[in-house]
Amino acid sequence: MDNMQVSLKAMDSASFSEYLQLVIPSYAGDNVASGRWDSSDALKRSKADYARLLPEGLSSPDNYLFNIIENASNENVGYIWVKIDTHFGSKSAFIYDVGIFEGYRRRGYAKSALRCIEAVASDLGAASLGLHVFSHNSAAQSLYSSLGYHVVSHNMKKRLVS
Repeated sequence: MDNMQVSLKAMDSASFSEYLQLVIPSYAGDNVASGRWDSSDALKRSKADYARLLPEGLSSPDNYLFNIIENASNENVGYIWVKIDTHFGSKSAFIYDVGIFEGYRRRGYAKSALRCIEAVASDLGAASLGLHVFSHNSAAQSLYSSLGYHVVSHNMKKRLVS
């Protein structure tokens, strides 16, 4: 991985707190925009999801949260979170979150960070790496596709008027 633009640095408690302040409202907004959640309780649901997924915060077993550090400047340009799961004796990894901060987007950092997390997941014994992308996020879908990710299922929803 010689020409990586970024490196991954494990989050500390301060950066984890900043991360949660940023992503909990963002995740709520994405769920509202996708039609999955109603805006009236979206923030509460988002907080509950993060509490369920990371019950021990940074110490939650098999969860790895990183700051994405731009190599040339040593600036924190984003974040990425992967979890390792073992099912039926086989390890897989799932990216729960990846984001590049506003002022650093469209520079290749996300692609570089995804390549880094693939190496981390592989080193942790994972045979595959999955992720979720909202249907309204065509830029992310294009990025993931360019890196070899493919759709394995679709969730669909129809609103019913009562």
